[in-house]
Amino acid sequence: MTAGRDGGGAGMFSSGLRGGGRWIGDPHVFHGEGAWWDPRAGALRYVDMLAGDLITLRGDAVERTDMASGVAAVIRSRRAGGYVVAVQGGFRLLDDELKLEREIPVFGDPSIRMNEGACDPSGRLYVGSMAYDARRGAGTLYRLDPDLSVHVALENVSIPNGLVWLDDGRTALHTDTPTGEIRAYDFDPVTGEFGASRPHIAVPPDVGAPDGCALDADGCLWVAIWGGSAVHRYGPDGSLEDRIALPVSNPTSCAFGGPDGTTLFVTTSQETIDVEAEPLAGRVYEVEAGVAGAPVPDFAG
Repeated sequence: MTAGRDGGGAGMFSSGLRGGGRWIGDPHVFHGEGAWWDPRAGALRYVDMLAGDLITLRGDAVERTDMASGVAAVIRSRRAGGYVVAVQGGFRLLDDELKLEREIPVFGDPSIRMNEGACDPSGRLYVGSMAYDARRGAGTLYRLDPDLSVHVALENVSIPNGLVWLDDGRTALHTDTPTGEIRAYDFDPVTGEFGASRPHIAVPPDVGAPDGCALDADGCLWVAIWGGSAVHRYGPDGSLEDRIALPVSNPTSCAFGGPDGTTLFVTTSQETIDVEAEPLAGRVYEVEAGVAGAPVPDFAG
């Protein structure tokens, strides 16, 4: 893979809000994150992360579920039924009604929290941790295996975010936001281990910083640009192909969903911004992308 060059020139790409896009979701969300389309429920799931709430959005109907943890980071379906969710210091297994079945503690440091993650094609769940003060190198990417054992996949990360797999699971793309890079890692689909890495996409600091992402069926990567008021679409070679401008500073994550899988949902945050100047911050932007999302694996545990 080649390193992508992100020039950030809006004149080369689509700008403004795409036709048919609209703002949806709970207007009271402070830090929306972890967007994921739940095909079983026919709903968008995301989190008000620092509030510890899981949000379910069916059409315009909003449901909040308190995870009672201070942080809720990411949720995925379990193949056997129910869900797995990352919370403050570990994981929880939930039933189909989002009721707690089992706690899986990972760490007890109150200065560290879970942040973002995804499942690989084999159904292992990877979630990264970070320091509340965002200090460099304080985070770890953890792997939860189907047997519910927990392993360290990467160390010395800072703000781990977007994570997807390419090439039949032989390449992982992972974002560590403060570096401005999305790196491509050699990945062993049998053991679940990360190998050598190389730059794949670089976002210049004056453009913003890469946050959560979603892969489409054409192998292109849609990336929320924190501080950049935009979502970028990168081609398989890492080159910038498209840009959707948004009237909020901090997009945080992307997910494909809807009846035919072509709706792109983008979560946003009120963190660090003036909410009077950005009244839509914290809500979800919904737009037709013109392409379906790639399959999102369930957790195999």
